[in-house]
Amino acid sequence: MVRANSRVVAAGTKYEAEMFLAASSSAITPTMSQDGRAIQVDARKIGKVAFTATAGAYDSEGNAKKKWRGAINFKYKGKDTTFVVEEDYIVAKPVIQIQSASVSALYKNCGNELNVQVPALGSTYSPSFTASGAKVIAGATKGLVTLVPTGAKVTLNVASSGNAIGSQEFNVRLIPKPEIQALSNGSPVNEKQGVPAPGPRAITMKAVPDESFKTFLPKDARYKITQWEAILVRGKRPVTQTSFTSETGNLAQFAAAAQPGDRIMIEVKKVTRTNFLNESEEVNLGIVIKNIPLN
Repeated sequence: MVRANSRVVAAGTKYEAEMFLAASSSAITPTMSQDGRAIQVDARKIGKVAFTATAGAYDSEGNAKKKWRGAINFKYKGKDTTFVVEEDYIVAKPVIQIQSASVSALYKNCGNELNVQVPALGSTYSPSFTASGAKVIAGATKGLVTLVPTGAKVTLNVASSGNAIGSQEFNVRLIPKPEIQALSNGSPVNEKQGVPAPGPRAITMKAVPDESFKTFLPKDARYKITQWEAILVRGKRPVTQTSFTSETGNLAQFAAAAQPGDRIMIEVKKVTRTNFLNESEEVNLGIVIKNIPLN
């Protein structure tokens, strides 16, 4: 006979049962096994069955039907005798809870931090993670993991104490391009109406991240314009020009030559993004040109 604590267990948790003969003799000293593996038999001649339930082929309700085979062996009147039992049990697919600022989709080449918990496992939860379509960086505390997507889709695989628990798929978003702004005295320059001649004495060029992206991943939304060029243009002819490798450029030399009707043309040459690892990469924005009319 088999007496199980429960016939339904969550994947990654312990299945426990007792195995015994309904009738026995004090003269009999049985040995017992479960799926060919010897198990402990106590003084009452009851065998202790215990193993970690593993994931299986789940049905539409999230259950996987499995079975184990037990055997009780003993000598009786000089003969070897074996009783065999097959016991059915059900492995339930545990719920994987994922907390994240943006859990519906991950951003490519960014550090998407996830908090992955499996409540059904309780204190026995000892997670490890692998993924396809992303690099995996283990977090400092139980359940924390950072995914850095490299493909269009990511599959996160969750295991506990080496036992597969389940997986979660994510779509991957491309990083939205930042908005390029020209600032004078801390405020955006009015490119439509222009500014009075001879124009600003200094211009600061900023790459402003998408607000939603910055909210979700502030450590990945750090942009800087590292190379740009300013040209004073009269009609179709350049009057003077200068290049800068910092965000703020001194345009005092333009003031001496600028006239109403001229324009300051700014071309952004290079923008970099600093990611969550404090590594910098160049951002491909194509050709970005700003024109500031001088009235």
